[in-house]
Amino acid sequence: MGSSISAGPSVATKIAIMAITAILYALGKLITAFVPTPWGVGQLLVGVFLPGFMAVTSDTLSVAAGAGIGTFAGDFAVQTNPTLSLIAGVPANFVAFLLFGWFVKKYKSWPAFVAAAVAFVTLGNLIAAVLVFEFAKSTIGITLPSSAIMGLTVFWNTTSIPAMIIGVPVLVRAVRPLFGRSRILAQFPEWTASVGLRQSIIAVVFGLLYSVIGGAIFIFSPGSVSAQPGLAYFALAAVVVIVFAPISGVLAGSKTKAN
Repeated sequence: MGSSISAGPSVATKIAIMAITAILYALGKLITAFVPTPWGVGQLLVGVFLPGFMAVTSDTLSVAAGAGIGTFAGDFAVQTNPTLSLIAGVPANFVAFLLFGWFVKKYKSWPAFVAAAVAFVTLGNLIAAVLVFEFAKSTIGITLPSSAIMGLTVFWNTTSIPAMIIGVPVLVRAVRPLFGRSRILAQFPEWTASVGLRQSIIAVVFGLLYSVIGGAIFIFSPGSVSAQPGLAYFALAAVVVIVFAPISGVLAGSKTKAN
């Protein structure tokens, strides 16, 4: 057995992966930090596809740690409450990308990538929303309505999940020439690019799940989010997810890897 494969990346490489992930995520947040959101609160999470890409191609634990550091650095740079970012954003991003990275490497397919993006990004956003809720109640003395937890989750999902499903495979395709020449991008996904019936069904199911979760919040808890124009933005995001989920492998331009 090759020792280089079993040993995994060196400590220096892991630190580099962590630093690159943190810098990319912080820059991604900075670029969109001042874009007005349809709800008038929070930030767009388009830049989440950058640590998502790193989680697909690099050491999982290093990327998860870098995502936690990067979200804090990005929030600090735009003068968001640093304590809140440390309490809510850091653990939420760490958990989300740790599970996401583990899942996509264990189940090597683009439908698995879509499933992980929907499931674990939603989980991370939910963790962040719960921690924001608890922080506001225990530290600031502001009691938010419990519906705010789901409202924040669907708000963050609206930009983060579509960005992941489109941005990650496109970036994978763009950096293909670098694979094999970089110790950072050492786990390039050579997953099938074909859009078979089974793959399409799995991807569409998770795209629909994303839509159903968000739609249910709008319908059954209308006070948790602003109905207009938030609903229109979410509807657009849902269409994007459903359309692009089954063709993520084609976007990446992957080749079939022999088992």
